[in-house]
Formats: sequence, C-alpha cells, structure tokens
Amino acid sequence: MLSKIMTALRGKANETGQTVVDSQALRILDQEIRDSENHLSQSKTELTRLMGQRQLNSNKADTLESKVAELEKSAEAALDKGEEELAVEVAERMVALQDDLEAERAIVSEYDASIEKLRGAIRGTDNQLRQLKQQVSVVKATESAQKAQSAVAARHSGQNSAMSSAMESLERIKERQQLNSAQMSAADEMAAEESGSSLEARLKAAGIGGTQRKADDVLARLKAKKSTAQE
Repeated sequence: MLSKIMTALRGKANETGQTVVDSQALRILDQEIRDSENHLSQSKTELTRLMGQRQLNSNKADTLESKVAELEKSAEAALDKGEEELAVEVAERMVALQDDLEAERAIVSEYDASIEKLRGAIRGTDNQLRQLKQQVSVVKATESAQKAQSAVAARHSGQNSAMSSAMESLERIKERQQLNSAQMSAADEMAAEESGSSLEARLKAAGIGGTQRKADDVLARLKAKKSTAQE
C-alpha cells in the first residue's frame, strides 16, 4: 500500500511538473534558443582563436621554410669554395630546422582539420537556429491567434450564459404572474360564491328570477284583471 501511495505521489509530481513546463513552453523555448545562440557565439569565438593560432604557426612554418632555403644556398656556396666542414655544419642546421618545419606544418594541418570541423558545426547550428526561429515565429503567431479565439469563445459563452439566465428569469416572472392571476381569479370566485352573486348570475343566465321575471308576472296579472273586469 505504501509503495502504491509513493508511486501515486511521484505520478502527481510528474504531472504537476509537466503542467508547469507546458504552461511556460514558449518562455522555456525562448531561453533554450538564447542558450543555443550563446553556445554558437562561443563556438565562433573559439573558431577565431583557432584561426589566429593557425596563422601564427603557418607564419612560423613559412619563416622556417625560408631559413632552410637560405641555408641550402649557403651550403652550396660553402661546397663551391671547398669549405666542406662549414657545409656539413650548415647541413646539420638545415636538418634541425626542417624537423621544426615539419612539426609546424603538422600543427597547421591539425588546426586546419579542427577549423574545418568547427566551421561545419557552426554552419549546421546556424541553419538549425534560423529554421527554429522561423518555426517559433509561426508557433507564437498560432498561440496568439488561439488565445484570441479562446477569449472570443469565452465572451460568447458568457453572453450565451447571461442570455439563458435572462430567459430563465423572464419565464419565472411570467409563471409568477400567471400564478398571481389564477390566485386572484380564484379569490374573486370564492368571494362571489360567499355573497350569493355567483348564484344569482347563474339563475339569471338560466332565465330564472330576476327583475324581468317579476315584470312578466305583474303584466300577466294586470292582463288577467282587465279581462275579468270586461266580463
């Protein structure tokens, strides 16, 4: 059980961390691009240093090569004059300088290889950064558009909610008014029944009782009386 709880807590922490990363994705991406640009700048600085150092060694090799060429002429001149010992000494000096020259040339070759490799890496990083920045621009534009759409949708949803609430309120008012009207009609009906006016109204509607009925009776009685007097 404890193991499951710990696993659940680790899962929750991972979800929380991922949520934070997702919410700050663009900011993190911008920082990662800045870090890459800093690394690229450092690489370019290193390339400049290598190229400078390579030039120094190349100049040194050129100087050594010139000295060797001069010594070779000196050795030939010594031989021409029969100065063999001097020619041997010059030849020994030439060998030493040639060793130094070969070492310098080897160093220059190593610099050339490192410089070419670093240049390739810089070109690749430059291209990747350019493409990445273009894609980030598209992503940011899409993000802004989606936020705007979300805001519009939220406002529209709020308006719909407010409209629905208003319609519900209107219906409740209508229902209350209808109920009030029904209650007042019922009260009037009960009052009429208690006063008898309702019964009289129904009798009158049926032609029973009322002023008209009494007038008919009186008229009939008068006619009968007159008829009796004439006899």
